[in-house]
Amino acid sequence: MEMPQTGRPTKYSAEIGDQIADAMAEGLSLEAAAAACGVSPRVVFDWQRRHPAFLQAVERGRAQSLLFWERRAIALAAGAGGNANIVSLGLKNRSRAASGWHDSQRLEHSGPDGSPIPVAATTIDVGKLSKDDRDALKRVLLTVSGNSAEA
Repeated sequence: MEMPQTGRPTKYSAEIGDQIADAMAEGLSLEAAAAACGVSPRVVFDWQRRHPAFLQAVERGRAQSLLFWERRAIALAAGAGGNANIVSLGLKNRSRAASGWHDSQRLEHSGPDGSPIPVAATTIDVGKLSKDDRDALKRVLLTVSGNSAEA
């Protein structure tokens, strides 16, 4: 038994899947292709889960988008004009979507020979500070801790 539809009627159709795939074949990402077709990215992600034919159209569009950018890169390598940075960005974005790749680095810091970085602790004997210096220190500590400087 088919469940009655609630909420706003869907704009989904096989034709919109083809339109989005065709827009992606011109180098657009799924999100940009959806926007060009008047559909929000959230909706297309929902449609991929609900409609196997739409998911296939998106996969076809992703492959066509990657092909678009790879052809641009090959043309640049052969001496054609264009912007290598834009082509590189297009390829990275297409590859990231398909493989989960991220353009980021993780850095870990260590001391000599991989040992922990030494940390020096400073002790302040507030008894040696003047009242004005203690008040100033208190204001600084309260400010960096997010509390009011008024006591």
